[in-house]
Amino acid sequence: MFRTALRTVFAHKARLLMTVLAVLLGVAFVSGTLVFTNTISDAYQKSSAKGFDQVDVAIRPESAEDKGDTVGATHKLTRPLLDKVADAPGAASAIGVVDGFTAIADKDGKLIGGGFQSQGGNYWGDKDPRYPLTAGHAPHGTGEVAIDAETAKRAGYHVGDTVRLSVDGPVLEPVVTGVFTTDDGNVAAGGSLALFDTATAQTLFHSAGSYDEIDVEAAAGTSQTALRDALDDIVPKEVASTTTGRQLADDQAEMISSSMSGMKTGLLVFAGIALFVGTFIIANTFTMLVAQRTKELALLRAVGASRRQVTRSVLLEAFVVGAVAAVAGLAAGIGIGAGMRSLMGTLGATVPDGPLVVSPGTVATALLVGVLITMLAAWLPGRRAAKIPPVAAMSSVHAKATTKSLVLRNTIGALFAAAGVAVVLAATTMDGSDGQAPMGLGAVLLIIGVFVLTPLLSRPLIAAAAPVLRIFGISGKLARQNSVRNPRRTAATASAL
Repeated sequence: MFRTALRTVFAHKARLLMTVLAVLLGVAFVSGTLVFTNTISDAYQKSSAKGFDQVDVAIRPESAEDKGDTVGATHKLTRPLLDKVADAPGAASAIGVVDGFTAIADKDGKLIGGGFQSQGGNYWGDKDPRYPLTAGHAPHGTGEVAIDAETAKRAGYHVGDTVRLSVDGPVLEPVVTGVFTTDDGNVAAGGSLALFDTATAQTLFHSAGSYDEIDVEAAAGTSQTALRDALDDIVPKEVASTTTGRQLADDQAEMISSSMSGMKTGLLVFAGIALFVGTFIIANTFTMLVAQRTKELALLRAVGASRRQVTRSVLLEAFVVGAVAAVAGLAAGIGIGAGMRSLMGTLGATVPDGPLVVSPGTVATALLVGVLITMLAAWLPGRRAAKIPPVAAMSSVHAKATTKSLVLRNTIGALFAAAGVAVVLAATTMDGSDGQAPMGLGAVLLIIGVFVLTPLLSRPLIAAAAPVLRIFGISGKLARQNSVRNPRRTAATASAL
């Protein structure tokens, strides 16, 4: 039976190509989505993790206790605390961080980046290790600013140019004195970053004399955990909390992964639709193959093959076809993932550099989806063929579907369609977003009902097309009669389309 199944696959290569293409497209959508989202997520995570290379422990202010109806103000991180932290055991250096919203306009007055990605901060001293300068020098005073290299490139700014920006107040026009590189995740995503000297940043962001965060770098031989424990003995718990740089990077990675889940879900919905349609094509193909081989399968039954063996032979064919299509679909999906990343860059979206990520989970998912979808779609035709008695198959008395089975199918389809219409109409009477879920459910029920009713609907639709088919003479007449003769076969093809 195994050799027979393999020979059957090679004997129907052209017919099985339709199934291979259906499975390949569905698997390519799934694997392409996973490769693309994993690649983008990995690139953003690594880019963000680099931003914490200079941070072994971060100190952030705590909110004061609420008193009655009054919300407690946030404690301040002051210069004396910064000096105390810098002298802590195991600390190599400490930087006071000031940040806030800063919108930068290009030379046409349009915002660079968008909303929350427009950030400002402070450049620490004359040489900030977080932001290596590629041109110019550190900013000093209210009339000077440094901008990131990506923003300078997009807007065409150079050292010495005047730039228009807003920091929660009047529009400022400082001179660009420096251009720097950064691993900041917001900049990598297409945002902008403007840096002032520390005193100016504190004044602009309404935190004069204080810091929003203190970043501490550990001395050689001191772990992040050991440094955090040492700082916990110095920093009052009610004033500020300490977090290791590794924990900050992990939190950032989790946030990025969560933000990518929406995109992944949306793309996988389309992949699911492709697989859903592909299932009809696969089932239709195997139905035709089994119908063509009815006498062959009957002969196998006559010489001793059991029903189970006949079904297994059909499933084995499906397994071979599904495996070949899944491997080809995985390769196509990897190409789709790479192409989508390149397309984002072409459309102007900024994506951090990084390798193409093809995880073991993506490979396993692609292979499982391809093989399982094909075998599930082929199971019903195979089971139906195995149930036909050999004598009946030889005489082809089984070929036409019984009236009873069609009546049952039409009844089920009518119930689904009626339920779908009722739910959709009920959803239209609901307010706002309350009706979205019922509307979706009603649409699904209605679609399923129409699919099930397709054999019934095919007859009047084919009759309506009769005048057009007459143009083709005897060929049109044969086409109409063949379509009406087997409503199930016609329905299987029409449903896929």
